[in-house]
Amino acid sequence: MTDFASIDPSEPQWFLPTFALMWLSISALLSLLSGWRALASQFPASDSIQGDHFRFVSGSMGIPFFPVNYGNCLFVTVNEEGFRVAILFLFRFLTPPLFIPWLQVESVTEKRFLFMRYAAIRIRGSWPIVSLYGKAGTRMLEGYAKVSDMRAL
Repeated sequence: MTDFASIDPSEPQWFLPTFALMWLSISALLSLLSGWRALASQFPASDSIQGDHFRFVSGSMGIPFFPVNYGNCLFVTVNEEGFRVAILFLFRFLTPPLFIPWLQVESVTEKRFLFMRYAAIRIRGSWPIVSLYGKAGTRMLEGYAKVSDMRAL
């Protein structure tokens, strides 16, 4: 039986368990702070979907003044029904893939930060704002514009 008072975390055999515990703790905290966990309870993705796929996308999620940034680790698929967002498997603890139907999207607006343009996505009844950069953001703007045009008819 191990006496926990005698455990020295600086010993080599404790590096891997300590690192794994910290990795999972930080991933869980970021999932909660970003609002991803809240969206996952409303919009779980069952399987992958057909549509335009974008790999290693950068984006952010959360409140406007303190979002959680996801640099080149998101996978986005956009189609006529909605969009799916997933994160690289290394960061997926408490961060399951999302599928958000266009009917639940309140707005998609183009924003700028310095020289970068991105799409800011507001979801009905949810507090996190999802931001996507690059071609995925441009495709989100186009997809939402098509849906908005069809709603207007």
